[in-house]
Amino acid sequence: MRRRDSEAPPTARSGPEALESAIAHACLSADDDGTFARDLRKHLEDHGVLAEDVEAIMAAPRRLVVYRRLVRNGLSAVVLRMLPRTRARMNVACAGRFDADFARFVDEVSPRTHYVRDVPAELFAWAEPRWRADAAVPAYLPDLAAHELAHFAIASSDSSDAMQPAGEVALDRPLAFSGATRLQTYAWAVHELPADEASRDEPERRDVHLLGYRDPSHAVRWLELTPLAAAIVRRLLSGEALGVAIERACAVRGATPAAVLGDIVKLIADLGERGVVLGALVSPDLGPPSVNSRPGPPSVNPHPGPPPVSGEGGGAT
Repeated sequence: MRRRDSEAPPTARSGPEALESAIAHACLSADDDGTFARDLRKHLEDHGVLAEDVEAIMAAPRRLVVYRRLVRNGLSAVVLRMLPRTRARMNVACAGRFDADFARFVDEVSPRTHYVRDVPAELFAWAEPRWRADAAVPAYLPDLAAHELAHFAIASSDSSDAMQPAGEVALDRPLAFSGATRLQTYAWAVHELPADEASRDEPERRDVHLLGYRDPSHAVRWLELTPLAAAIVRRLLSGEALGVAIERACAVRGATPAAVLGDIVKLIADLGERGVVLGALVSPDLGPPSVNSRPGPPSVNPHPGPPPVSGEGGGAT
């Protein structure tokens, strides 16, 4: 799906671009279902549609209104599928605010992605700063929206982990993670809210760090991490070697690496059991890896040659 270009003059567009712009404007603009249809010829000509295309459209049955409804209903359906609790709670708390913001997003911005599944994320990117700045919107709802979108991203992510070679985990190597892994940080414990869309319970106000992944049955799971464990995992996900990630995370949080190395080893082993950590990333200059055909708890070598690295309790809670 392409964003309509309302600024380019009709003469600057090619025939297909002008026709696409006219259809996009009819489907996505802030208009009722009848305004453009009442003078369809003018609508098409105002968008620079070629005369032969205008005549062909005018000679065919008037289907643009139906197409507008199909497009907008399709966008609404995918947003409702991915953000059901956010929508239900915001509409009740703010008198239909979510639906009004969705309509405004489609009318004023319109989706820029070619993929309908990405529309909810585009909506959230546009709406999040507005929601956070508005005292009438419950403060936890932007975090809930982010959590619902992350859940869908994990559930629909690529699952080709079995094809990724992984070696023995060591402090001087970065780690290989499952492609479904996500690390989320919220100011509210939104992951503890009931799944029931009718629930109006409010979450606890506390900082949470959640590692999301898929279990062997492909169900989405969330593991709450301590702040230090989350800081280390975030660095590991960015590609830092295990030892470097521990040292830098501990330095930022004022911890002593030697005090937490044992806990980190346990955390990495636990993540291996869960299928989150697959082993160490394989690099041509590291020599032939020891490959796990089935990701299990990776064996951690805490003394790869350089001095051992250490740190404070980084286990998961």
